[in-house]
Amino acid sequence: MPAPAALRLAPLLILALLLPAVPAAAPDARPAQTTAEQLSQCLSLHNRLHQQAQALTALQARSRIDATRHALETLQQAREIERLQAEKRQLAYLAAIAMLTLLLALVSGAGLWLRKRHLELRVLSEVDALTGLKNRHAANRMLDALASQPTQADARHVVFLIDVDHFKQINDGYGHAAGDQVLSAMAARLKSACRPTDLVARWGGEEFLVACPNLTREQAEQVAARLRRAMAYTFETAHSKRMVTVSLGLAPIPLHANGSGSPSRRWDYALRMADRALYAAKRHRDAWVGYWSADLPDEATAEAVLEQPDAATGLVSVLSSVPRLVKSAPEMARARSLRALRAQAG
Repeated sequence: MPAPAALRLAPLLILALLLPAVPAAAPDARPAQTTAEQLSQCLSLHNRLHQQAQALTALQARSRIDATRHALETLQQAREIERLQAEKRQLAYLAAIAMLTLLLALVSGAGLWLRKRHLELRVLSEVDALTGLKNRHAANRMLDALASQPTQADARHVVFLIDVDHFKQINDGYGHAAGDQVLSAMAARLKSACRPTDLVARWGGEEFLVACPNLTREQAEQVAARLRRAMAYTFETAHSKRMVTVSLGLAPIPLHANGSGSPSRRWDYALRMADRALYAAKRHRDAWVGYWSADLPDEATAEAVLEQPDAATGLVSVLSSVPRLVKSAPEMARARSLRALRAQAG
């Protein structure tokens, strides 16, 4: 017999041995139970004990399973919590990166906007509001840059001063609105007659300035003639028409081929010469006059030539659309010198 079965039958054998030793019951008691009945009761009791033991074992097994399942669930919850925390840290990191990127984009965008706004303000500060041309402040800066540039052989930079003829009559006769209209039209015509590399500016009032790089003397004369023709036009109102013309004065930068000095001094000197040429052209209207100088001798000074450019025979050539002005310039200069001497003598 196997050992486990023997162990299970051991209680029955013990009971069977003990039953004969039980004393007989009293005469008035119920008849004594037989050995078979006792054995049956023992077996029934054993079965109940065995069932209870099995139930206890099953309960313990379920308890262990529940404990294992609870431990697994706890472990899964811990892992889920750890995963969620890692995901939270990653999301926080990504959010920080996104915020930093957005901040950098905002800073960069603000910087670009500020630079663009600064450029717009700079452009507005350098543009004449009426004509859309460069204003005098911008022209000064650009003339400095132009005068610093080297010139090609037999060529120099040239500055042109342009004045609208009889502009005061237009303002007085037609009103300031008509005068503004004339200036705007003249600016547009002047701009279209110049090269993209030319400086075109409103110098002030009814005066315009054009500076062209690298022109020979013949090219400067051609440009002056072209500008004078391009700017002449007929101004029409509801009741009348009027011919509008301009006068021009020109001078090279530097005025003398061997000129020196700072860039601002070189173009300022040329501009003063162009202004004198413009004054000569205004005597005739619808004309241009220019001064073109060769090398300046050591004994001559630039200021002396500036005071009487017409008298600087051999040093300054007079250019003009009016032939008689070129021929009469030396005589006119000598006449002015004689008048000055008589004034000093008197």
